[in-house]
Amino acid sequence: MRPILFNAPILVCLMIATATLWAENIVFPEDSGVIDITKAPYNAVPDGKTDATAAIQKAVDDHRGRNRTLYFPNGTYLVSDTVGIVGGKPHSRDRFLTWQGQSEAGTLIKLKDSADGFGDPNNSKIVISYYEGQSTGDAMHSYVRNLTVDVGSGNPGAVGLRFMSNNTGAMERVTIRSSDPQKAGHIGLDMRQSQNGPALIKHITVEGFDYGVQTGNTFSMVYEHLTLKNQRIVGFDNFNARTTIRGLRSENRVTALQNRQHGQMFLIDAELKGGASDQPAIISGNQRMYLRDIRAEGYGQTVKPNKGEPLTGKVDEWMEGKAYSLFEAPQLRSLRLDIRETPEVPWEQDLSKWVKVDNSGGEDVTEALQQAIDTAAREGKTTIYFPNVHELSKPDAQNRKYGLTGPIRVHGSVNRIIGMSHLLDVKDPTGVLQAGKAVFTLENLTSDAIIFERFFLLGGWDIPTNIYMFENRSGKTVILKNLNQRGLTKKPDPGGTWFLEDYSPSRQATLLVGKGEQIWARQFNPETPEATMVHVDGGMFWCLGLKSEGRTTHVLVENGGKAELIGSVSYQSWKNQPLDPPLFIVRNAQASFNIGLYHSAGHGVPFTTIVEETIGEETRTLLRTELADYHLPLYRAGSK
Repeated sequence: MRPILFNAPILVCLMIATATLWAENIVFPEDSGVIDITKAPYNAVPDGKTDATAAIQKAVDDHRGRNRTLYFPNGTYLVSDTVGIVGGKPHSRDRFLTWQGQSEAGTLIKLKDSADGFGDPNNSKIVISYYEGQSTGDAMHSYVRNLTVDVGSGNPGAVGLRFMSNNTGAMERVTIRSSDPQKAGHIGLDMRQSQNGPALIKHITVEGFDYGVQTGNTFSMVYEHLTLKNQRIVGFDNFNARTTIRGLRSENRVTALQNRQHGQMFLIDAELKGGASDQPAIISGNQRMYLRDIRAEGYGQTVKPNKGEPLTGKVDEWMEGKAYSLFEAPQLRSLRLDIRETPEVPWEQDLSKWVKVDNSGGEDVTEALQQAIDTAAREGKTTIYFPNVHELSKPDAQNRKYGLTGPIRVHGSVNRIIGMSHLLDVKDPTGVLQAGKAVFTLENLTSDAIIFERFFLLGGWDIPTNIYMFENRSGKTVILKNLNQRGLTKKPDPGGTWFLEDYSPSRQATLLVGKGEQIWARQFNPETPEATMVHVDGGMFWCLGLKSEGRTTHVLVENGGKAELIGSVSYQSWKNQPLDPPLFIVRNAQASFNIGLYHSAGHGVPFTTIVEETIGEETRTLLRTELADYHLPLYRAGSK
């Protein structure tokens, strides 16, 4: 037999692809509490032949509302009907659920070919539903990770996946595709559920369908690294949604993106290929669109604006509406801070290197957590986890049994602390934490980065508002991901580097960015009635998608600091608040903001002052009444 020979570039590509595939192998210890749907009592058979619809639906019904993780080992799960949450209601168990695949390429949920009820695009039907039902703002903490959804062949009315989450929630490393020869299917990623968001949609690929992504009324939704291929009508249909996208890749003859009705679109770094010469790459249907670094190939126009002449060629920076500055500036351009990707902390596949937090001694696990960390550091282990074990016969509240009453030192080889969607309650009966110690002190770490992730609420409901959650003495990068948090985020960390993803601090949780610090945030959802949300005191803060609640200053930048918000929504809720500070304050610093303002009846008077800027000894203000259409496409500060 003749050997198969590869030239060097092909061999290198194959080696990289193989390494990437094997690297994505999401596994958990048996006692972690994930629900393996291939095991009893569900016994789904992932052979691509046995119908798994009933097994998956039973698992959803048993565990929704309990902050559980449904785990799908590699294989093909054949379904013939909608699975998930349908007929959802506010303030119910229709939330708090994670669907976790073993790998994006290896875990496949596939609709049966020519399935009953999926044949009519005008009467479409969902394959996977995270939430379909009544309008709600509390379908919280929903996740889907590392899997593929395929609507099969002969199902032109199929909707691949409907996603819904509020406050925190994310989709990551998911493919939604049609394997029909004509790429038939109605919608790939369905974001039409009313009051959707905020949530983070990252590393998503949609192949085929009439619409790759279609939206509806949202609070805020952030997309990063979204790939759309072979759509039949439009790649991304932004209908009446507040949307921020970074890294859109489209391979389509049809229009890649359109913004309709009252939609708000902030789009940066897009590469739109394959277009037809009689089609625009982007259609702006209203006065609320901001574009930066847009490249289009094949299309007759890059942008068809709501008003004015079409744009062709590369779009460096453009917006519908007016850019603002309170001081003279030669060009009103965004600040363009350096953008860094969130580091990948390798998932530990050697389960002998996972160490659990044992709560058999009671709800206070301060000693048990410290012991787990010390053991891991001593034995070269990497991952600390809080098992999420529930008894279905008990109410959800009776299963939450993790609390801290003292400081924790994180050190050595530990690089991941994973909450398994738990609430970690922090109390301070002796005052030791309020005496100046953080809950978690990081020092002498051996990995380049450490991640804290998958906590429903880090700090609990009753943590004192003056307690810091983190102090970083390690000099290493810190990542906070997929979590709500109460309490102050962190102590000043001179020279420190932090990444926040799908992160929601609430109440008095001011994020302080001190001199020399750098923070990159994606889907940042601060909610506070009193405290300044972000205080940049000489440091650097970059944010893709800020959604806020509360009548407090959103960002204060001073002492030479730099701040850039790309795509933001100020949801001016919570009535009967007496405060009326400036939305943004800039004092002898540099900043750029683009933000949509959302205010509903019954919430009192909206912000009077949008920006207060000081340069030298002179202070000027931009009032709400000066904005066109109650919208801030771009504000540039520090450009005198």
